[in-house]
Amino acid sequence: MLSISHQIFLSGWMKRRSAVKNNTIEIYRRRIAIAALGRMKRKTGSNCVIVNMPNGDIQKIDFDEKSMLTLLMRFERQACSEYGISESTSFIRSTYRNSLDINGHTEYLTETGKLIVDELLGEVITWAKEKYFSGGIN
Repeated sequence: MLSISHQIFLSGWMKRRSAVKNNTIEIYRRRIAIAALGRMKRKTGSNCVIVNMPNGDIQKIDFDEKSMLTLLMRFERQACSEYGISESTSFIRSTYRNSLDINGHTEYLTETGKLIVDELLGEVITWAKEKYFSGGIN
């Protein structure tokens, strides 16, 4: 049986270790968001997605760092619901690490990162079209 002081020490150590794991996810989330915006900028010249609505109208959806972070947090929530909290943390961390690479001084999305971001953007487009059908977007 551990003494009280050892238990307190281990408790604090585990909290710090957990905080470092979460901090790693936050850092990678931000780096992926920035890389995704850079990719959009290179591909389209702006940070927006054009959505062709069913009636022929065109809607523009702008993205910034905050909206990309929100989309990535949505991905994390989906992973938590699928894998559970304990397994999802390691899954998210390893997936985020595999989503970025460095080319010279610039970070860019790997194929894994592109798949994640493209899937999230696809969900936004689907949401916009569903919103249109329900009368929310004119």
